Amino acid sequence: MVGQLRIKLEDMNRRIALLVAVIAIIFLSLALSGVFRHRSPAPQPAAVEQPQAPAVIIALDAGHGGRDPGGVVGDVLEKDINLEIVNRIAALAESDPGLKPALTRTSDVTVDNLDRLQRAEEAGAVIYVSIHTNSYDDPSVHGAQTMVDDTRSPDDASWLLAESVQTALIATTGARDRGVQSQALYLQHTTLPAISVEVGFITSSDERPKLLSPAYQDKIARGILSGIVAYLDTTKTSEQ
Repeated sequence: MVGQLRIKLEDMNRRIALLVAVIAIIFLSLALSGVFRHRSPAPQPAAVEQPQAPAVIIALDAGHGGRDPGGVVGDVLEKDINLEIVNRIAALAESDPGLKPALTRTSDVTVDNLDRLQRAEEAGAVIYVSIHTNSYDDPSVHGAQTMVDDTRSPDDASWLLAESVQTALIATTGARDRGVQSQALYLQHTTLPAISVEVGFITSSDERPKLLSPAYQDKIARGILSGIVAYLDTTKTSEQ
């Protein structure tokens, strides 16, 4: 009787041990599957940012200023119109990450012409664009024109810049196209592609009110900047 009881106990112990082993295997499997299921994904290599090309610096010159008013008709001073237009061009250029305007003057101050060129060169400008309004004895004369210094050879980049700006300016404003012309200018003292844009005649009874209009000044600014950008795109393409 005792022997049979011992056999039953041993059999029961084996069954319990087997059950414990099965339970342990189940828990181990569940634990391992949880580890693999929640394993963090392998770190991905960080995206390599492409370096952004440096902004192209463009020199914008508001003609005259300070003691030099430029053309005068009553209380209308050329120097004030020039600065208004340059400030508008600069504001538009600043919204373009590829451009950086460098102004030769930002207020009504006197700046020597050679100092203007020096400021542009020291700023690292690639072009120089001077803004003016025109004057003439005959009030019926009107229109916009762009000037290049007469020492520039026909293959000088100033001519390409002038043509690009003149074309865009006329397209934007609808002003009479007086074309690209050459004459002796202080721009001969820089090697930069350089132009002087005469945006209209303050002596014109029809054109003067437009030149004083913020809306028309904005058109002028957009036209000139559009011509500058077109020129820069052309030169960039030819360099590639």
